[in-house]
Amino acid sequence: MATIDRYYFHVCTDGARRRGVDVDRLLASAGIAPAQLHDPAWRGDVAMMARLVRGIWSALGDEYMGYTAHAMPLGAFAFACESALAGPGVADGLRRAIRFYNLASQDIHTSLHDEGDRLRVIVRFADPARDPTHYFSEFWLIIWHRLACWLAGETVPMLEAHFDYPRPDAYFEEFKYLFPCPRRFDAGERAIAMDAAALHGPVRRSRDELTQMLRDAPLAMMSIPASDRTLGRKVRLMLARDPAMGADGVAHALALHPDTLRRRLRGEGSSLTTIRENVRRDLATRDLASTGRSVEAIAAALGYAEPRSFTRAFHVWTGMSPSRYRRRHHPSGISES
Repeated sequence: MATIDRYYFHVCTDGARRRGVDVDRLLASAGIAPAQLHDPAWRGDVAMMARLVRGIWSALGDEYMGYTAHAMPLGAFAFACESALAGPGVADGLRRAIRFYNLASQDIHTSLHDEGDRLRVIVRFADPARDPTHYFSEFWLIIWHRLACWLAGETVPMLEAHFDYPRPDAYFEEFKYLFPCPRRFDAGERAIAMDAAALHGPVRRSRDELTQMLRDAPLAMMSIPASDRTLGRKVRLMLARDPAMGADGVAHALALHPDTLRRRLRGEGSSLTTIRENVRRDLATRDLASTGRSVEAIAAALGYAEPRSFTRAFHVWTGMSPSRYRRRHHPSGISES
């Protein structure tokens, strides 16, 4: 089952938190320990996220999860999907669902544009300041892609994605799996373009399949096509187990030539160096904040030949030394062990 970084579990509760909901109770009801959101290495599966979203819907009576001025009543998603299922083709089904949402609320305006070889979904929020982390706008774009995939009965290629804000460096490694296509930031719009071939085809879902999908909603809409099968994800999991593993070792374990490994990662918009640095950063911050291991021991476990190299890298990641980070984040406030 696909997994999701802790970042998204944290930000998806922001709307509920602002409305005064007990977020820790929501997390517990979804099977998530609040402390897990502070563990840099923790990831939750999509079933957990679906339970959390359902919990927020129920607590607020709002399928827009507190990110808009007015609530979207419970049952709106089901009605939109029923409308989409009645369409003769996937694109027409999407237009029916979009028309319903635009009639039901002026807080989010969604539009579908046929550009020949692609269909572009553009979303505009009446009050973007209610979603400062861009969580819900990203979620909303992804929902339209997933609904298109569900209606078509196949993974519809996402061709490009535009965002009217800067590249989110803090969570970009996860972000690029949600939007597996060329991405443009500071673009003046929030939009995705999908391959029109499948969208001009028929709806390949039955009423019974819709009933099952809605029973589990929004689980089906949260699955990230191929996200856990990418080479980058495999490399990340491998390095999380052994961050000191060299490039040749990674390539050998994956039965690839090192040049092939580099080329394929580059094709996914990543590199071994980037993945390794992200893994090292996450493991280092976790160990400094939750264990008493010495800086020297942590540096060695992460594959650094000497602690000074680790300290320099850590300062680049966080703007502070490992000792200062530990004093600030470790429950005991210790600086060394």
